[in-house]
Amino acid sequence: MVRARLPVLVPVGLAVAWLLLLVATGWGTASWERGYDLAVYRHGAADLLAGRDVYLRVTDRGHYFVYPPLAAALFTPLLLLPATAAVWVWDALLVAVTVLAGTRLLRLLGARGWGVGLGVAAVLVSDPFAEAFVLGQVSPLVVLGLVAGCAVAGRRGAALAALAAAVKVTPALVLVAVANPAARRRFVAPTVVVGGVVTLLGALAAPASWRSYFTDLLWDSARVAAPGTPTNNSLAGAFAHAGLAAGPSSALAAVLAVPVVVLTVLVARGVAWSEAADRLRFGLLVSLVTCLVSPVTWSHHALAAPLAAVLLLARPRAAGARGGAVLVTAALVPWLLPVLQWGAALQAGGGPGAVAGVLLAETRPLALLLLVLLLARPPRRGAVAGVGRLSGASRRPPSP
Repeated sequence: MVRARLPVLVPVGLAVAWLLLLVATGWGTASWERGYDLAVYRHGAADLLAGRDVYLRVTDRGHYFVYPPLAAALFTPLLLLPATAAVWVWDALLVAVTVLAGTRLLRLLGARGWGVGLGVAAVLVSDPFAEAFVLGQVSPLVVLGLVAGCAVAGRRGAALAALAAAVKVTPALVLVAVANPAARRRFVAPTVVVGGVVTLLGALAAPASWRSYFTDLLWDSARVAAPGTPTNNSLAGAFAHAGLAAGPSSALAAVLAVPVVVLTVLVARGVAWSEAADRLRFGLLVSLVTCLVSPVTWSHHALAAPLAAVLLLARPRAAGARGGAVLVTAALVPWLLPVLQWGAALQAGGGPGAVAGVLLAETRPLALLLLVLLLARPPRRGAVAGVGRLSGASRRPPSP
């Protein structure tokens, strides 16, 4: 039994060892303070329990709690542990959920043995996951909740997607699935109901904070960071990295976001909702689009990028990647390397290296766009047929 699992256990074990090495040495993670984001979550939870406004506390680096009040309530169990222990428990949770979800999704697309192990390992060593691991971020759970929720579908999938949107709002873009008649009653309706209920629970937990968040703070991206922040991966970040000021960068990004969102709606309309693989394609696309259109997208927000790449490589026809393995690999590489940190260092040095720094900084947004285009192209008829199911969303036999 153990020998049969070695193709998964060995790559995953080596990936976890790499993550532990990053924590121990700090290599390549100079801008990441161990457990920094988890500390912000704990402070938000503590302020909630004390009856204080969860959005007033400022860290020594000028950051705030930026999630809905419901998230602060969900983070309260972290207060039961000392800060250091809480980080390690949280990281163990991130690894466990990512390994389980990644394994299930890869097998859904037909991957087996070393294909599963290497795929999951690639996600674990990617820059988005490594950053989340060091900081103690919630983003991997949000991304996996959205993507797996679409793949699972039904009420369970709707609950996962709704919780992801309730914690971080942007996954609510998944509601464009309303354009798909088969998804409206089975997925969109329960997602709206569950999301509405849990969001209102946040209002009950912290009425004043809830009101200020949804009427003011949610729309203030400057509270998070400026578009030109070196590790911003969004469309606005792409323009800012190229040298545009914050205002023009945000304006151009808003203009380009319109066709990107329209494309997402068109894809949603054409999804074969009875097929788990096609729903997975849609979930990945939605997650990637939220990264592009958000004013600020940190690396840990974009876990769907390496995840989408390894899934496309696992079964390119089923996931709609007709462009081939070369294009998918090209979209994966920037997420396996700290290209934004390298780009910032080169730009700070000035001279000819600054141009190379700008080009490196643009690789992430371009990789997101490439993956969106690859996922937007539907698989050939029958490509998703016969692929394993994650739920009982449909029992119809595959099309011939």
